Amino acid sequence: MNTTVSFHCTACGKCCNSPPAMTVPELLHHEDLFVGALGVRRGPAGLTLATMALDFPSLDACPARQADGLCGIHTNRKPAMCGTVPLDPHQADDRQHVVLFSRTTGAGYIGAECIVPGRREGLPVLVADGEVADPGYRTQLHGHRGALGREMQEWGDAVGALLRGQMAPPAAGDVVTLPLVPVLAVLAARSDAARRRCLRYVQRQRALLDRKVDEGLARKHPRDKPVTKEFRAYAAAYERLEAALARGGVAATATAAEALRTETYLDAAEAA
Repeated sequence: MNTTVSFHCTACGKCCNSPPAMTVPELLHHEDLFVGALGVRRGPAGLTLATMALDFPSLDACPARQADGLCGIHTNRKPAMCGTVPLDPHQADDRQHVVLFSRTTGAGYIGAECIVPGRREGLPVLVADGEVADPGYRTQLHGHRGALGREMQEWGDAVGALLRGQMAPPAAGDVVTLPLVPVLAVLAARSDAARRRCLRYVQRQRALLDRKVDEGLARKHPRDKPVTKEFRAYAAAYERLEAALARGGVAATATAAEALRTETYLDAAEAA
């Protein structure tokens, strides 16, 4: 079986047809651009969690994609997922050729001719012989996996334990999206600086959600109605969380080491 795939990004913007998966620090950095959400899926051992951005489906675009198809945040902490595409950090290196072959028939890649099975003159080889051959992509892929591992360390395990007692796993293949309330509550409890950073995020998201709801109501696209409703629910949830965070309070179990680790993770100094 051929496991060699060549790839060259043409910067056409075709694959930027939806908001990306993003880590919590990335969502905080771009708090005025992306509506953050927590995606919940059925996993092998219960719930699988991942944070992401959401937008209206009728737009068929990432909020950062410009009219010329280029990324508006390419030099401003572009999400790691965008630097990893077309590879998938959730798949092993020796399965990346399967990922790439499947993408050649995806809506975001048809006509782009950026992914080519085998070798083609002038195109760099991306994967070969069960390995990621391109050193830049290999570094990006492995770094992204490390960042996802830190997500679980900082909040994933705690939020997973919390949600297991509150919701059943979604049906296979389904994704339930929630506001980031449980994630932010866990992180905010680590230190006062973390609480302040989470509070700022909530305030910025409320303003963004108000704008998004107004846009959805003005556009009146039938595909967007469920998301408009969801954004309203997010805004209400964040209003309650903002009141709780404004009152203060840090978990008595948080150690100084945990507080510093979380503040560094959140780039808490960025909002000071």
